[in-house]
Amino acid sequence: MKIKHTAILLALLSLASQRGEATTLDALLPLDGWQAPAKGVWSATIGDLSNELRYTDLAAEAPRRAALEALGEPSFPFPPKGITYSRNDDGRIMVRIPCAPDEKIYGYGLQLDRLKQDSRVLELKVDHWSRGGGRTHAPVPFYISSRGYGVFFNTARYLKVYNLVSNRKDAVQRPPEVDRNPPAEEIAEQAGPWQALPRGDSVEAAVRADGLEILVFAGDSLLEVVQRYNLYCGGGALPPLWGLGFWHRAHAKHSAAQVEAEVEAYQQYKIPLDVVGLEPGWMTKSYPCTFEWQLKRFPDPEAFTQGLLKKGIRLNLWENPYLSQQAKLYDSLYPLAGSHMVWLGIVPDFTLPEARDLLVQQHKADHFDIGISGYKMDEVDGYDFWLWPDHATFPSGTSAEAMRQSYGVLIQKMLYSDLFKANNQRTYGLVRASNGAASAYPFVIYSDSYNHEQYITGLSSASLCGILWTPEIRSANNAREWLNRMQTVCFSPMAKLNAWASGTKPWDFPEVTDAVREVIELRMRLLPYFYSAFADYHLRGIPPVRAMLLEDRFVNAEAEVLAGKLDSETNPYAMGTVIEKSDQFMFGPSILVAPFYGKQATEREVHLPAGNWYDFYTGAFAGNNTRIQVSAGALQDRIPLFVREGAVIPMLNHTPRQTRDAINGDLSLRHYGKQAGSFDLYEDDAISYDYQKGNFRIRRFEVSTDGTFEEKITGPGPALFGKVTSVQCMAPE
Repeated sequence: MKIKHTAILLALLSLASQRGEATTLDALLPLDGWQAPAKGVWSATIGDLSNELRYTDLAAEAPRRAALEALGEPSFPFPPKGITYSRNDDGRIMVRIPCAPDEKIYGYGLQLDRLKQDSRVLELKVDHWSRGGGRTHAPVPFYISSRGYGVFFNTARYLKVYNLVSNRKDAVQRPPEVDRNPPAEEIAEQAGPWQALPRGDSVEAAVRADGLEILVFAGDSLLEVVQRYNLYCGGGALPPLWGLGFWHRAHAKHSAAQVEAEVEAYQQYKIPLDVVGLEPGWMTKSYPCTFEWQLKRFPDPEAFTQGLLKKGIRLNLWENPYLSQQAKLYDSLYPLAGSHMVWLGIVPDFTLPEARDLLVQQHKADHFDIGISGYKMDEVDGYDFWLWPDHATFPSGTSAEAMRQSYGVLIQKMLYSDLFKANNQRTYGLVRASNGAASAYPFVIYSDSYNHEQYITGLSSASLCGILWTPEIRSANNAREWLNRMQTVCFSPMAKLNAWASGTKPWDFPEVTDAVREVIELRMRLLPYFYSAFADYHLRGIPPVRAMLLEDRFVNAEAEVLAGKLDSETNPYAMGTVIEKSDQFMFGPSILVAPFYGKQATEREVHLPAGNWYDFYTGAFAGNNTRIQVSAGALQDRIPLFVREGAVIPMLNHTPRQTRDAINGDLSLRHYGKQAGSFDLYEDDAISYDYQKGNFRIRRFEVSTDGTFEEKITGPGPALFGKVTSVQCMAPE
């Protein structure tokens, strides 16, 4: 009987092989037909993609092919038939990517607890952040491997990923079986301790879809892998210069007069300010929204907006995209909306051009034309009980899950492409959810969670997947926490105080007001350096704020695993706890940032990578491939910053109160260490998209070991910053 069943099985497998299909009984099929759409990038498809929404379909820009070519031509990182797949009878596609015994997996979007995803099962779904489960504001289905490659599952479907967890019965690479309860005399003969999570030999990803595209990226380093992903998705965002100044979001119910008073207070306290955000109260109705001005609070929106612009202050408007019955657009958008509502507001189907056009026309007339500079798009992440259900329908035929996964990206595309770029005016804004292929969108993600350590980790995890993240500051329990949070946010892609509920101001903790002012001023003086870092993001795909993991000579500390203690009720499998340190990051090409936070509020350890590193403030030698202790007292309440050997840091000579004051501002160069170094200062008009037509220039500063420097200019673009008036040698004695 056994032989008969085996014969039947072999016959079925043979038939499946002839048809080119896998069966549920299961032989895996090799994923072949790989194409190379760019150097170092490979693509293969399974099934029919005609009805599938891919994230690359929503990318802001086309791949930056010249920049991809410049990275070289690595080899495909797998054997010809190494990646396999199956198609199950239930409509599920499973892809299996083999892993080496010592391989490590990182990424999968904005994860706030850790970067390393080994031994984890993630269900990638747009949601409010849920610790460790894959539900997050940006569940980007892209991971990078310690072996020097990345894999992007290019689908807007829910994706479940098993990272080095599952063990197939036919696997060659499998841990030995171990008895969990051996007799005492046999313990020494065991191959090792029993494992609740025996390590798997692959990443397995499953999705219910008609088809799936897999993209593989390779590089000589993990940074190069991330660069290729970003460049293939259109390059990184380049915000206007004003977007890199300091932001203040006013209380939700503030009026025009109250906002103007806050702007005046910033001037009185001599604290820089570039952008004011208006929260829900600026609209006639919110939750759901009308997108129309509340004239009781803002009786003359145009005069208000233009008045602030004359003072150098930009306005950013809060919105969520769910339309109230009271909105003038309601009747027009009703037939272009989904079957279900959110907060009793209709959900426009923004895959439809006519839906986008209606909203863009209204936004242009009522907002853009009077001087509004950008938007904060809230509530596009949501919980299951807030957003539309998975069985909802949309007029375009886009599935409810694909709409949920891509809604934040669709809104970014509409505002970026149809409103701001169409009118040649750069914007910088906020969005609550994003996803794959979104690196070229000038929007920053934020969150309602408020754990400082997690916020710092988010800066690193975001850099692995082409998104920007702000650890915005809202409130604090004491002055020390206020200062620490303010310092962290000033070294992030968007320096923002969000006082929509708390009403807090930078000076609300008087004992640290001077230190708060100092770190905001430091960010402003670093504008030439940071703006150039964003240009590198656009031109070369290098994240402006990035994980230490992407540093060539950084030996990443292994995640510490604390052995689990057996407990019949709380821990019956004696599961261990993984603790990962991801509390420092790179800011631009050369500055290492190690914020104080939580229990390390005034003293902490810093891991310096290989190579000489120097104290940013004094130039004193700090260490080489070592761990050091730093304290707030020794740093005079400044954030710990370290600079690599040979780095050249351009800074404004004087602190601008607004970014417009930085234009034509003279520069000083700081040169760290004993090796010669250089810096490429990027310049354009700082407000338009003319740079995409090549209208920019690069000023290369080359500093020799004796402190002399040469300047070389390439490109036809306009000047942005002034002349170099001094070179400061920050070298050890």
